[in-house]
Amino acid sequence: MIMKTQGGAIAISRQCSRARQQGLSLIELMITMVLGLIIIAAVFNMYAGSSRSARYTEGLQSMQENGRYGVSVLQRGLRLAGFSTDDDIEAFDIAASGVSTIGIRSEQPYDCNGLDTTPTDGVAVNVYRLDAASGELTCQGNQGGAPMAVVEGVDRFRLLYGIDDDGDSETEEPQNYVPYDATLNSADIVAVRFALLVNSGQPIRTRAVSKDYVLLDEEYTYDDRVAREVFTSTIKVRNRQ
Repeated sequence: MIMKTQGGAIAISRQCSRARQQGLSLIELMITMVLGLIIIAAVFNMYAGSSRSARYTEGLQSMQENGRYGVSVLQRGLRLAGFSTDDDIEAFDIAASGVSTIGIRSEQPYDCNGLDTTPTDGVAVNVYRLDAASGELTCQGNQGGAPMAVVEGVDRFRLLYGIDDDGDSETEEPQNYVPYDATLNSADIVAVRFALLVNSGQPIRTRAVSKDYVLLDEEYTYDDRVAREVFTSTIKVRNRQ
């Protein structure tokens, strides 16, 4: 009687052990896999969203910094137009200027390339122009230096010249803003208005967007994923003949 009881107890113990050693059923395994895939997808979406957000923010910051710096450089250069400690000099080199190019003349020891202006009697002619191929605003001095990149990520550079044509030499206020013309007289230019269209440097939008940008008297349309912003300023020419 005791042996039967012990044999039955041993049999029950073995059955319980086998029950504890059984693996997951097919349904349980499929549920586990689905839950794992859901978690992985959620993590991936969070990572992708975070990357897009970081790229968008970085692009906007780069665009703002480049735009503000470009405006600052041009403002500083234009305020020096016509500056001289002795003789009066023309503020602008009309022959070197254009629709998206402006030649600024001033008395300085060095041109924008850092080269000595002694060979030209201390007069620097700094020409700012848009290099459409590289998307850069460049500056080139008159002492033989190569164009130097000033601002990157520039799509457009537009200039208007403020003309004092009312015959009043005392006020020197612009009555009209006109685009570049080879017949412009440097002595008639009392102000310069410029606009820069600066881009984000890389596609940062999730889809292409068609948008119009107005630069002074011109309008341009872009349809892509790149963000852009227009930066403008008007500078009065104070160092005139």
